[in-house]
Amino acid sequence: MAEFDRLTNQTQYKQTLQQCFILAESVSPGFLSTFVSVLNYGLNYGYAAVRAYTAYQDPDFLDLAVTSWSSARRYAISEEQATSGTMDGKQFNLSLSCQGATLVGGTYRSTDPNGPHLDSLASGLFLVVSALLAEAASNQTYLNAAIESAKFIQSHLLGPSNIILDSVFLKPNESCSVESMVYSYNSGIFIEGLVILADIIRNISTEALVRSTVVAVATDTLWQGLDGIIAATDFGGHHIVRALAALYERNTTSSDLREYIKEYIGVQYNAVIEKATSGGSNIYELPWTGPPSTLFSSYNQTVAVTALLGAIQLVDDESSSKSSDNPTSSHTPTAKMTTPPLPPKKNATGAIVGGVVGGLALLVVTIVCVFLCRRRRRQGNHTPLVVDERSPRILTPFMATSVPAEISQEHHINQANNVRCPVDANRGQSSTSPGAVEMDMTRMDVQIESTTPLGAATSPPNLLHTERREDMPTEELLKLLNQRLLLGRWNDLDDELPPEYDEGRST
Repeated sequence: MAEFDRLTNQTQYKQTLQQCFILAESVSPGFLSTFVSVLNYGLNYGYAAVRAYTAYQDPDFLDLAVTSWSSARRYAISEEQATSGTMDGKQFNLSLSCQGATLVGGTYRSTDPNGPHLDSLASGLFLVVSALLAEAASNQTYLNAAIESAKFIQSHLLGPSNIILDSVFLKPNESCSVESMVYSYNSGIFIEGLVILADIIRNISTEALVRSTVVAVATDTLWQGLDGIIAATDFGGHHIVRALAALYERNTTSSDLREYIKEYIGVQYNAVIEKATSGGSNIYELPWTGPPSTLFSSYNQTVAVTALLGAIQLVDDESSSKSSDNPTSSHTPTAKMTTPPLPPKKNATGAIVGGVVGGLALLVVTIVCVFLCRRRRRQGNHTPLVVDERSPRILTPFMATSVPAEISQEHHINQANNVRCPVDANRGQSSTSPGAVEMDMTRMDVQIESTTPLGAATSPPNLLHTERREDMPTEELLKLLNQRLLLGRWNDLDDELPPEYDEGRST
């Protein structure tokens, strides 16, 4: 809801979100769920809150994000805990390292005192929320946490084909064993966190890591067919599209990869509106390959709305893209799109905006009902509605030629201009966090110290939004959507069926 308002320059859902957060905190104080012990539930509230802050600039939402982050921080291994081998809330000793690499930055899957898994899902979401808070609050504590989480995932859970593995198991007799199951959402979450972090620290090795993981995820046939449509029945499509949309919007990659991302998101959008729904019902199905269903699922609805939102920001003007002279720009897969001719169709602008509004309207009713039911049944247990397609296989996708160096810890926030809204520093503070927020009232300006090779050029300033979206009237935004869709960048002039990817990809 916040993302739709941000992209369309509105505040339509602000009050609804405020009410949802009040209900959520009444059910799960601190956003630590009383129904399930896994940390990703609470971190999702933190993500939603910080995105709402970005959309509305209301410091109350930033406070909520800090509360979620502080709760999760108690289960993310700090430097002190890695040294001592102990953590409050865990009834076993921690390994000091695994395969010679520190465990600092790893986040436990659950609040269970005996839960041994350092989870890529929890660690990735902690990375994303930390990076977003570092960006929003100009605070070094959050930036350090984001870097630590990214280094942990890179060191322990990044597979040889640049796909993220599931978890590290930390029991005394089975310490450091890696659960090698592959879930598409883990890679999507990691990419989104890296994208935000790379936009802050402007480090070439981090940008190279973003590129290699994006290429791997966008070409892996474990969760998508040769037509390029994500066929997962879990929430992998949600996180992959959200991550790629973030990279596209921030414009921190080479022009060739950015163009590839645009076409990739376009394929998912077309699949959602043509294969996963029918008759303008605003009810969407998983997988996006179809067939559509008439049964409403809030889970399916949320995943589909992400694809619709991702399509809103796609434009045909490539003038703002970075030059492919970027050192990490070589060897990108190319997507050749073909579409069969069809009779003329009506303007698709209404399909995007109307589809999102219709889908969100159904979601709002469902969310409120769920919270009200949970308040009446606080003793019940609920499990997530997820159907996983587990497979031990790790396929080798198209690979980037360069091997990214380890992410550096040496990045600092300098004081500059641009006033930020203050945040209550005592809200949701935990014993393991050095301070929930130290409001610098400034814009973050991060400098690279030691990881860039001598003589290598750093990335140019972010070229995103010469005219910022929040400064554009809604009418102008819709006009932009209309122009893009009519130009038929993804399709021929009047076609809206999902185009196909060319099977031959060059290296």
